[in-house]
Amino acid sequence: MTLELVALADFGSTFTKLTLVEAGSGRRVASAAAPTTVATDVMEGYARALEQALAAVGEPARVLDKLAASSAGGGLRVAAVGLVGDYTAAAARQAALNAGAKVELALTGRLDDAASARLSAVRPDIVLFSGGTDGGQQRQILENAEALARTPFAAHVIVACNCEIAEGVARLLERAGHRSHVVANVLPEIDRLDIEPARAAIRDLFIEHVIMGKGLSSTREFGEAVVMPTPEAVLVATRLLASGPSGDDGVGDLLVVDIGGATTDVHSSVTLDRLPVGITPKGLPPLPLARSVQGDLGMRWSALGVLEADRDWLVEQSGDPAGLEAACRTRHAQPDFLAGDEAEAGIDRLLAVSCLTHAVQRHCGTLATVYVPGQGSRFVQEGLDLREMPRVIGTGGMLAREAQGEATLAAALERRAKGSLVPAAPAVTIDRSYVLAAAGLLASRNPHAAYNLMVHELAL
Repeated sequence: MTLELVALADFGSTFTKLTLVEAGSGRRVASAAAPTTVATDVMEGYARALEQALAAVGEPARVLDKLAASSAGGGLRVAAVGLVGDYTAAAARQAALNAGAKVELALTGRLDDAASARLSAVRPDIVLFSGGTDGGQQRQILENAEALARTPFAAHVIVACNCEIAEGVARLLERAGHRSHVVANVLPEIDRLDIEPARAAIRDLFIEHVIMGKGLSSTREFGEAVVMPTPEAVLVATRLLASGPSGDDGVGDLLVVDIGGATTDVHSSVTLDRLPVGITPKGLPPLPLARSVQGDLGMRWSALGVLEADRDWLVEQSGDPAGLEAACRTRHAQPDFLAGDEAEAGIDRLLAVSCLTHAVQRHCGTLATVYVPGQGSRFVQEGLDLREMPRVIGTGGMLAREAQGEATLAAALERRAKGSLVPAAPAVTIDRSYVLAAAGLLASRNPHAAYNLMVHELAL
């Protein structure tokens, strides 16, 4: 009897990871990895990984379907433009993040010549243009659109601003030679987010134009296999695991932390409750499904950023300031560095705790006491309250490879900053088989099989 499989691949910047699962059940059959062959054609590395995985199956098998996610070639690069940093620009940024993008630049206020120059310099794949609630601000949005039209760039523009002038903004951009696409306003009302249309448009552009435009492969197979950016695959898996295939039969609220060489990503899927009486909300309303990316927190390329963010604690723990800084510089200069002894492994664990601590704290909300003249003290909450989060899953190289992955993640969660609403006493699980991204891909074909894959591999 021939085993029928689905091949699930993640084209990373360094390695292409491949998982073979049984088509009907989602059972993981084999896994393999090979260097991502960006310099030639990424399908060369894919072929090697697939050959290794099939060899490990040990019985007759055939691949029925091939699905892939990609963060190779810099991933999906987005620039977000909005009027107010805490509102329309923040809404645009969250839409981009939930689409699996890396937000290279967020511009707020008046789009002047300096801002236009910065936009050209980052060379985004997509510009997400927002501003104003529906029926609200128009003049400044149109002025920004005129400035954007004069800016030289090759990116697609998704217009997600005040609906009353969105079509006019698109026409203005089109006349200047920029490709544009209108979607619903990301912030139609000051207390209501609507990021799904923009998120879907970003994903569609990624599949149709961006991924093939990077020159990663000239093969038809590559274009047909890639269905989403890798970070979106992890977010899809987070939502599926939390809610279940039917929407009400999952493991419940969930936080996923993905640590890498350049960034640390945090994904959350939660049930939102009304704030208790006596607590005033601040900023944008929280989302039930959210992703955040910390570009200064990473184990290799961003090691110096970790040192900057958490220097006092790291120095205290290491006891060797000069040695610590030298170690961070080595990791920054050599992204493929591997710890060769216990001392180097210990430094990696310290850096991992720092990355995880700050990434989770930035993703979660805060609760502060504010004094209002004539009214006394008041509690103000900004962002998500995840203190009751029952489970945190860690994934990514350091956590998956290290035998002490659970202890490292638990140590990070224990470093609670005053006023931070991070999980207080969650169960900690490590994704050692890298199944989250694979499950996010499989969910596009068979949510039940994808859910089974995660529950079995994560022992939930």
